[in-house]
Amino acid sequence: MNTNDKIRLIREEMMQSKIDAYIIPSNDPHNSEYLPDYYKTRQWVSGFTGSAGTLVITQEESGLWTDGRYFLQAEDELKGSEIELYKMRMPNVPTIHEWLNLKLPSGSTIGFNGFQYSAHDAEMIKSELKDKKIKLDFRTNIVDKIWLNRPYLPTEKVFIHDEVYAGESAKRKIEHIRANMVKNECDYHLINKLDDIAWLLNLRGSDIKNNPYFLSYVLIDKEITYLYIDILKLNDKIINYLHENDIKVKIYEDVLYDLQDLEEGKRIVLDKKAIPYQLYHDIDRRCQILDQPNHSTTLKAIKNEIECSHLRDCHIQDGVAMLRFMKWLDETVPTGNITETIADEELTQYRSEISTFFSRSFDTIAGYKDHAALMHYKAKPETEYTLKPESLFLVDSGGQYLNGTTDITRTFALGPLSDEEKRDYTLVLKSMIQLSKAIFLEGTTGTNLDILARKPMWDNGLDYKCGTGHGVGFFMGVHEGPQGISMVYNTIPLESGMILTNEPGIYKSDRHGIRIENTLLTVPFKTTEFGKFYHFETLTMTPIDMRPVVKALLTDEEIEWINQYHQTVHDALRPHLSKEDAAYLEKVTQAI
Repeated sequence: MNTNDKIRLIREEMMQSKIDAYIIPSNDPHNSEYLPDYYKTRQWVSGFTGSAGTLVITQEESGLWTDGRYFLQAEDELKGSEIELYKMRMPNVPTIHEWLNLKLPSGSTIGFNGFQYSAHDAEMIKSELKDKKIKLDFRTNIVDKIWLNRPYLPTEKVFIHDEVYAGESAKRKIEHIRANMVKNECDYHLINKLDDIAWLLNLRGSDIKNNPYFLSYVLIDKEITYLYIDILKLNDKIINYLHENDIKVKIYEDVLYDLQDLEEGKRIVLDKKAIPYQLYHDIDRRCQILDQPNHSTTLKAIKNEIECSHLRDCHIQDGVAMLRFMKWLDETVPTGNITETIADEELTQYRSEISTFFSRSFDTIAGYKDHAALMHYKAKPETEYTLKPESLFLVDSGGQYLNGTTDITRTFALGPLSDEEKRDYTLVLKSMIQLSKAIFLEGTTGTNLDILARKPMWDNGLDYKCGTGHGVGFFMGVHEGPQGISMVYNTIPLESGMILTNEPGIYKSDRHGIRIENTLLTVPFKTTEFGKFYHFETLTMTPIDMRPVVKALLTDEEIEWINQYHQTVHDALRPHLSKEDAAYLEKVTQAI
């Protein structure tokens, strides 16, 4: 079936169930960014493969909403379908709620899968469309009925992430959660976010590509921690480990029935932005709900000293792999035999030779020329480019290691460049440096700092339609909250131990894309009579290609930062290199 055929079948089911609009989000019961194949319902129906987007279908129309990272990709992937693309946060583009308000008559029914739609989003629909007297149908799961060859839920094994890396035991982490429960006078704490569960229990899995998670829920009461999981994922070692940490194993699906049986009137803490509406609806009928982010999310975001030490080592080893890749790229591109996917495979091979390597941290973005203008481009053999000794090649990549997670982007000059490419590259570098140099007062959020990265571009009438940076996990998701750097307001103050990426870019359709990305660690700077100040330590240890740089556009301070950074990279990588690789390092870290 093509996309339009699938929409036709959905409409037939909607008519039978008396549903006027059906919403298919990019979500699973755990509010994951990246999904197991089983939950990629929006992708299966629409053909749009981006990680963020919501499809809405009525009997007459259908629309897909996504953000600036995916505008070009969505336009391409939706071609030939009836689906209209709505570019979120662009002028005169209605939100989903505004569109539904316009399209639906009073008394309409809106349907969605109650396990794939958050309680927060469901409550927003009711609030935004309250004048329409909208009804919600969250039990008629239409896609389940028509997706006949749907993949199975994953059954990958769980394994222990050793405390030597984590820096704190699962038992101690659970004690932190219970202390927060006591503080908030709560009897239960329900956690459904997979990264929180993996962090809390010091366990990892492989249920989601590039993300070391396992499908599960955790319910904590005053004495027992319940882990809801497919027991086939466990072996005797894991079961003994859970027993030692006072964790009781229950069947994954039983969470629904156990929540329906909670003692009436008890108080439970959960995150409405993460919890699926199906579970929330049943809990809300029995318990008092305290809606707040999981305490584990806050704790997880602040890396302890052991984690920070491992992260520094991890980025040095990742830097060695990146340097070897850069050298290989310079040597092999002139042969005319290197494609985007071959480059990706070669880089992954260098990373895989590191003893702590587990997997990529996300699908590599290896975009040559105009392909790099697609922020989340994925090279495919049928459409990829062969690299030539000319123009720009963007590589955004990272690794999952037992001792950390990396995320780095470098854009390489493979040969002669236009004046426009050189200027844009230099502006991106200036933007990245300005944020790297930030010194900020306690209480500052990432949103307060976002302008530092954008100003060199705004001064030249340029911008990028995405955030500037995101949190990064520790052998966890490459995108981790709650902190972030973005124009969209983030209320979370930056604290010592928080990780952030710094990745401004310029993306020009049908021309080129440029991004330079380092990972930063928030650390103390100084304390004065005016308060406590922080700055950033750069964790990424990989040279920046200086061949495209227009030195005349750089300030003396920016040149000093570049030279100091390259000296730090040189000193960190040199002890780990062969004689040939060391000679290449000397060349690419020379002072300017």
